[in-house]
Amino acid sequence: MARLKFEMWPHRDKPGGEVNGYMSRFTDGKGRFTDSWWCSPPASIDHVGPEYLKQRHRHPNVANARHDEFIKRQFRECVAVVKVEEAAHE
Repeated sequence: MARLKFEMWPHRDKPGGEVNGYMSRFTDGKGRFTDSWWCSPPASIDHVGPEYLKQRHRHPNVANARHDEFIKRQFRECVAVVKVEEAAHE
């Protein structure tokens, strides 16, 4: 069984490499992954219900409470890192 994995990175699709939001990828325990684009991610998504992450434009492979809590915890950490990295490039 694969381990859960969540990652986030700046999405650069504008000329000159300008950041146009952020991408996230969630890989579930079966190795299936989904990508999601965030225009301006908040510092935390702890306030959202379990149905939010399961939407097809987010991460529909979120299957249970364990996945939900894992993503919320990793999201906080990843957003902080990508925001700091982005500020360093400006």
